[in-house]
Amino acid sequence: MFYSNKWSEIIHKNQFKLLAFLNSILHCPYLAEDALQDTFIRLAAMSKQQNKDVKNANSFTYQVARNIAIDMLRKKKRDALIDIEGVSLNDIHDNNSDIEEYHLNKQLSKSIKDTLGKLSARHQNIISFYRDGRFKQKEIASVYKISPTLVNFIIKETIHTCKTEGNYN
Repeated sequence: MFYSNKWSEIIHKNQFKLLAFLNSILHCPYLAEDALQDTFIRLAAMSKQQNKDVKNANSFTYQVARNIAIDMLRKKKRDALIDIEGVSLNDIHDNNSDIEEYHLNKQLSKSIKDTLGKLSARHQNIISFYRDGRFKQKEIASVYKISPTLVNFIIKETIHTCKTEGNYN
């Protein structure tokens, strides 16, 4: 018996279960079919010794299929991160290429952080909520049981304090 026939029989016998298994990993029936074909190709290409070393052919088939599906997901993720064809080289700009600007921004961030550290806990929390974008001014006002006008005033006051302490105008 040729080993490729052995794998063909196992895959044919478990085809629907394997496809469901692969689809649960890949979330795409077409990719699942591709992974099943790749599984057969990989199994059929194994040497005689490799085939003899397999103790449980069904379990091994699922393991190979799973590994292929995971490789496909990794490739898909890598391809999604890098789409060179859609990017013009003129549009690529490294914001950290100017060392002087990087250090000035770092120094500014430290200065602002130091200034904010001098504020009351309530002011710090209000600014934190506002900067993170988690809450709108009205929501912050309801949390602290103050008026939205007062929240707006606290934000503006904090910005003014940061500008005057750091001499940033």
